[in-house]
Amino acid sequence: NPEKDMSRADIADLSVEKAVVMMLPCKNMQHMNGKTVPLVVGGGGTFIDAPAELSNLRRVDPVSVAEQAATPLFRNADGSAITEAQVRSTIQALMADEGAVGADFGAHSLRIGGATALYRAGASHVDIMTMGRWSSDCYRLYVRSCLGHSVDWSRRAASTPVDYTAAVDEYKQVDCY
Repeated sequence: NPEKDMSRADIADLSVEKAVVMMLPCKNMQHMNGKTVPLVVGGGGTFIDAPAELSNLRRVDPVSVAEQAATPLFRNADGSAITEAQVRSTIQALMADEGAVGADFGAHSLRIGGATALYRAGASHVDIMTMGRWSSDCYRLYVRSCLGHSVDWSRRAASTPVDYTAAVDEYKQVDCY
């Protein structure tokens, strides 16, 4: 369904620096008609370079301008859109290849991984919400603690002097609030 599903025509801008793909708004903003939300992704990432991959997609699977709106953004060899079940199966197989329990992963793992990577990179909550198309703080359910981040923060905590206010006579220690 070109009105709902992502198509080749939804690539609004593509360069080495960035890709802009138009998407539907978040779930609670369905009153907005059409694909009104630009997903902007920078190029040149060490692990993922979405603009380079979209450029490669255009090279290996070209589509005429006239066919773009009816062509799924990501499609199978027969032209049909790649389904959520196919994404889930692929993720599970990749994770099993890495030694993890594949069944513990699914398509939503991509949202979790994206939110977690943004958080770990130091993105603000506004950036995480914008890139994940969340209109509330439910994005916090997706962010996972990272081992390296936990190690860094625990090392900082273990190296930070703390003034214990109960040792000062003017203050009474409060055991319960």
